[in-house]
Amino acid sequence: MNNPLVYIIVLNYNRKDDTLECLESLFRMDYPNCKVLVVDNASSDGTAEAVRKGYPGAETLENEKNLMYSGGNNEGIKLALARGAEWVLLLNNDTVADGRLLTEMLKAAGMRPDAGVIGPMIYYYSSKGSGHEIVWYAGGIVKPWMGLTAHRGLREEDTGRYGRVEDTDYVTGCAMLVSRACFGKVGLLDTSYGMYAEDADFCLRARRAGFGLVFAPGGKVWHKISMSAGGEFSPRKTRLKIKSNLRLFARFAKPWHWLTIPFFVAVRGAAFLVRRILGREYPRRKNILNVK
Repeated sequence: MNNPLVYIIVLNYNRKDDTLECLESLFRMDYPNCKVLVVDNASSDGTAEAVRKGYPGAETLENEKNLMYSGGNNEGIKLALARGAEWVLLLNNDTVADGRLLTEMLKAAGMRPDAGVIGPMIYYYSSKGSGHEIVWYAGGIVKPWMGLTAHRGLREEDTGRYGRVEDTDYVTGCAMLVSRACFGKVGLLDTSYGMYAEDADFCLRARRAGFGLVFAPGGKVWHKISMSAGGEFSPRKTRLKIKSNLRLFARFAKPWHWLTIPFFVAVRGAAFLVRRILGREYPRRKNILNVK
């Protein structure tokens, strides 16, 4: 199908300014057949009204309460599929999209007929326009025996190293393009996670169902990093990630993996604490301790 209908779902919770900046980038994209749906999780900052006023081309769906990441996106997914979407892009509201984001991601889909989930290259927003973009996501790594989900290329300067369309272990929910067929067979996001790891869970279920997970570096996004959770290294984010990752590996790890998972989790936790105490940044190179 040429130019299949794509619904872009932007989930918001009290981040009006971020959402409006995200929408500005989406309405500059060159893809000709997409719809934008802003799902508002019962915000109190007037986001829905601001969207209707500033971006009448976007549709708004207002939830009566905060359904968190999975629940809020699921409401949008159901509406998008009912409207005939062939692909659904779940996009964090604290992002800015490149003008060719959808065009490049769907080009990758054409190269991989089995693709069910596609993820773009994602940079740190703070490096945008610098000429030295710093990678946040260039493919996902899942190592159940280590209890690890990680981003490939995290904090590296983009030198073209991750420049080809290829398989990946999982696609981050920050920017995740999912086919209608994949949702039809796999189902929706698992709301039991609340926040974090639901993206890896969905991807692992998709792979079990026979769908390809694909990294498409031609599509580009800039991400402000965990704004809704208080920042990249906030205590709240750390607590939520630990809880969700334990749920993830309780579901997908083999029984014998639990002989090694506690050790590697402890090592990563200790390394994180040492760096925080010393005030040192993580190195900009691939490292198994660099968790998402």
